[in-house]
Order: sequence, then structure tokens, then C-alpha cells
Amino acid sequence: MDNRTRREVGVGGPLRILHINSSISRRSGVTSVVMNYFRNVDRRRVIFDFYYYATPDETRRAEIESLGGRCFPGRAGKNILRIRKELATLLHEHPGQYPVVHLHDPVLARFIYPVLHRAGVRSMIVHSHSTAYSDSRLNSIRNQIVCRNMGRYSDVRLACSRSAGEFLFGAGQFEVLPNAVEVNRYRFDQRMRDAKRTELGLNGLKVVGHVGRFSEEKNHRFLVAVFEKLLALEPDCHLLLVGDGPLRGDIERLVGERGLSGSVTFLGDRSDVPALYQAMDVLMLPSRFEGLPMVGVESQCAGLPLVCSDRVPQEVSIGDCSFLALELGAGHWAQRVRDVLPQAGTEALRAQGVEQARSSGFDVAAEAGALSRRYLSLARGE
Repeated sequence: MDNRTRREVGVGGPLRILHINSSISRRSGVTSVVMNYFRNVDRRRVIFDFYYYATPDETRRAEIESLGGRCFPGRAGKNILRIRKELATLLHEHPGQYPVVHLHDPVLARFIYPVLHRAGVRSMIVHSHSTAYSDSRLNSIRNQIVCRNMGRYSDVRLACSRSAGEFLFGAGQFEVLPNAVEVNRYRFDQRMRDAKRTELGLNGLKVVGHVGRFSEEKNHRFLVAVFEKLLALEPDCHLLLVGDGPLRGDIERLVGERGLSGSVTFLGDRSDVPALYQAMDVLMLPSRFEGLPMVGVESQCAGLPLVCSDRVPQEVSIGDCSFLALELGAGHWAQRVRDVLPQAGTEALRAQGVEQARSSGFDVAAEAGALSRRYLSLARGE
């Protein structure tokens, strides 16, 4: 083994972990979770590399490489046979460098598990990030079939929440790795709040926020219905929608048809989300399903009340968090949002968010150390 290879496998240098996911896009919630850990692990001991296959979007590549990681863009799309071939080639070209592989797309597990082990991988981690197989009925049926008997196609099983773990693996067959965040990045800041509200023209308004991709599981149509009811109760309310996605145009048309355009702002993808949390008074997440939404954790770090569907795992509750059934209807949701709005203006309450998040186990500075130790133990075969 030459010196370069010895450094890459952790002998006199860091252990390299190969992460497998469909993309490294900023829009990928999974990638955001992984990057939070990568920034906070001891990179003298552990480095993350990435193989991604479904999209050409490489928006995280520069940061990954600045942290010492390597990117291996595939050209397989969703063709499983090509994914298998690309992975086999990658591991052949980097012999012995990846004793541990971390898979974030469980539908691939049964197909790539034998390929990885034949190439010398000691442990394949399968990570559950959701409580649904897909937002498409046909894809959901297909994915459910290929995800059966996951224990046979994984060496270690991780989940972002108990609900996500039980959904994919069954009770007691997994470890929870929280979607931890850099808590101080979201700490409440009154001056930042004032500046951002002035910038966006929100002074004097009660601001309801949502951060997420415009896709079916995020349930934007219901969100708009709730806001319409709320506006009838509180005419000085405003809705901030942060994010982009395939359904954005549909929701923009819906807002126009309901006569709400003057009270709704579509901000698109933003790099200033921590400051936007400061400007809000409540975050609403009426999701149809979630693994564990990072935005729920981040917003509560900023001291925001959170109103979310009961399909969001209970672990997201850090501070003031309300769980409501979607079946209760828009009117009931609007009343609950109205009830919690006054709390967001209380500086003392909002300032508690960071400590509440830290005590709930969502401080990535602490959790990254535990993950590093787990990787190193697996690499040693322990």
C-alpha cells in the first residue's frame, strides 16, 4: 500500500466515508443534513466523499472540495444497472479506500449491497430519511417491494427519527441519527429581525413562514387555504414562501385566483434562510409526510413557534410546537396559528431556542463527534 493510499484509508490520515445520494444539490434536504455533519466532524480523522447519480446539479461541490472531500458525479440517472457498474468502477479505481459506505437512498440497497462487499467494503450503512416511499402511488408500490427485508441488504441501519426508522426497518432494528444543525447560526437576533423585516417591507405585519420545496408532500395548497382563513381573522398577516420546485407555478396561480397576491411573497431559493427565520412570527409545516424536517429544528432554534401536521415526527418538538391533524381543516389550523402568533414577538422566549435545541440533542457540534466515532469503529470491524 503506497503512502497516498495509506493516508486515504485512515492509516496516518483521515478515514474516507463514501456517501451515496441522488444529488448534492442545495435543494436536497438529505445533502443539507450530511453537510451539517461534514462541516463539524474532526476532518483530521474523518472525511466525506460523495457519489451522486441522478442530477447534474453540483451546487455543493465547491464546499465539499474545500473541506477535503471528493465528488464523483455519475451519469447513470436512475438506471440501477448503470449505478451498480459506476460504483464497481469507482471502488476498483480506489481499492481499499472505503471500508464504510453510507447510503442515503434505500431503494438501491438490495442492488448495490453485493457489489460493495465484493469490492472490499466492510460495512454499508442504510439511512432512512422519510416516512413514505414516494409521493407517487406507483413509485411508492415499487419502492415498497424493493425495500423489503432491508436487514439482509444493510450492515448498519440509521434513521433521522423513530418514525422514519420504524417505517423502513421495523421497531428496534435501527439507530437514530438526528438531523442536527449548527444551532448558533439560528440564534435569535433582534437587530437582524428588524433589518430583515424592513428590507422585505414587513414592518407592522404578522408573518407566517414556510420553507420547503414546492412538491406534493409539502402540501402548499392546504397551506394557502389556512392562510386565507387566517387573513380573514387577522388582516395584517403576511405569508412568506421560501423555496422552489415543480409546483411553484401552480401555487402562484392559486394565490392569484384567491385574491391573495398582495399578502403573499414568493422568495424562491435563498441563501439567507437564518435571517428569514428572524423576520417570521410562526412557521407552518402542513406536510403529508416527513422524516424529520430540518426547517422545523432550525426555526425553533430561532425561537419561532411551529405549527405542523401530526404526520411530522414528534421528535421535532423543541420549544413551542403544535401538532394538528390535516383532517381538522383549514379553519381549525388558522385559529391555532392565530393563537401562537403573539409569542413570536417576545424576545425573552425567542432567545431560549438555541438552548432548547441543544438540550434536545440537535446540536451538530456534539452529534458529529458521535458519528465520527461510529464510522471509525465500523472501519475497524467493531
